[in-house]
Amino acid sequence: MLQKLDHILASLSGFTPEVWLVVAFVGIITWDLIAPEVHAESRGGFFHGLTFLAFAFLGVLLVQQWQVQPRGVLFGSMLRLDDRAIFFKLLVTLTALVTVLHSWVTGRRWSGEFFSVLIGTVFGLLVLSMATNLLMVYLSLEVVSISSYILTALRGDRKSSEGGMKYVLFGSVASALMLYGMSLLYGLTSTLDFTNPSFSRALLETDPLVSASAVLLAISGLLFKVSAVPFQVWNPDVYEAADTPVVSFFSVAPKAVAFLVLMRLFSVLPLNFQPVLAVLSLATITVGNFSALWQTEAKRLMAYSSIAQSGFVLVGLVAFSELGQQTATFYLGSYVFASMACFLLIDILSTSRSKNEVPIQSFSGVGRQQPLPAILLSIAFISLVGLPLTVGFSAKLLIFSSLWEAYQHTNASLFLVLFVFGLLNTAVSLAFYVKIPYALFFKTAEPGQSVVLPRWPQVILALVLVIPIIALFLRTDWLMNWIAGFVS
Repeated sequence: MLQKLDHILASLSGFTPEVWLVVAFVGIITWDLIAPEVHAESRGGFFHGLTFLAFAFLGVLLVQQWQVQPRGVLFGSMLRLDDRAIFFKLLVTLTALVTVLHSWVTGRRWSGEFFSVLIGTVFGLLVLSMATNLLMVYLSLEVVSISSYILTALRGDRKSSEGGMKYVLFGSVASALMLYGMSLLYGLTSTLDFTNPSFSRALLETDPLVSASAVLLAISGLLFKVSAVPFQVWNPDVYEAADTPVVSFFSVAPKAVAFLVLMRLFSVLPLNFQPVLAVLSLATITVGNFSALWQTEAKRLMAYSSIAQSGFVLVGLVAFSELGQQTATFYLGSYVFASMACFLLIDILSTSRSKNEVPIQSFSGVGRQQPLPAILLSIAFISLVGLPLTVGFSAKLLIFSSLWEAYQHTNASLFLVLFVFGLLNTAVSLAFYVKIPYALFFKTAEPGQSVVLPRWPQVILALVLVIPIIALFLRTDWLMNWIAGFVS
């Protein structure tokens, strides 16, 4: 008993960033409750600043953890602290910082409740990034899900409430399926630790149909978070209903960490799961791209875009190889900048007066009046397509290279089919990614359309997000070498 207690106490040193988030969560919500009159005049700015400092200090703690913290298991093998977990923690922290800045530069004035829930979401994601136990995966994913439901509906109008309710209903079904699948896996393997060698051995000895069904049910909650087919139906409605900074956060942070857990799980699965994952990835890309072709609303277009992008990340994981995981991680890192830049610039450039709907028509002619932000948005869209001079090109090139290498090594037609259809889908995506740039520069502004000139903080934040899109194309090795160091 004393030995277990010593291990738990020793584990706390590796849990310092998460403890800090708990302190920040309690501090912000307490301040909001007991001293509202102190910051009544500048309520929004006060909480933006406080939350930004909390996330900035979190980043400092994570960098320190990267440099000095011993790697290993925490809390009785429930969590595993390794370089990959710290990388994804830093990625989540970056997205949280950008979300706070996006909210501030666009004039949002949220109460402390919003920021405390955002901190709670980040806390759940940080724990999920270390989870190697099915029970801990479920609990941390539920923390993220419940916080996400609240963030979606927090604005309180009819549209956001409706979107939040849909999110809850679909999320509850995915959680129930996930819990049932985990119970099946526990029954088949007699362990909840999926990094335990006995977990993989037990699956190999089980009937393939039974084990595949159990695994698919168990990962349904993760597939829900990454918006993979058939768990993508919530995505467009939630993206349209939630506030744009919140949607920007949803598009990258939960998705990245869910993919990390999938990478850990796929590393121990038998190769006979490859065809199932290949079908999922191809269906996700195709549904996302072809659904986006018919969209006339910017946030719904971005929702289907995010579905397709998830499919490309899944393609990187299908090979069940070290190179595939490296390229998938690189793809996620590059996607963070492109996606968050798109949402920020859509928020800045749209002339729509609606809080929820952002018609593509509302961008007509704006590029002539605001050329710099319009050019930056076009660069971000070019990166999402995967065209040269942007990091998106490097990311897709690496994904397809890993597929081609897997095909050459195995001569399996599965990889060739994914390669061909992936290229075709990339060409299809160009047709909808040009919609907004075309409206910006080639359409005429509607009569009476008012254009609000962007403020310098908005332009600076946009530049901070877009510059890495070009820089990482020129020096792809910077990020790729870093990733290769901890995926190997």
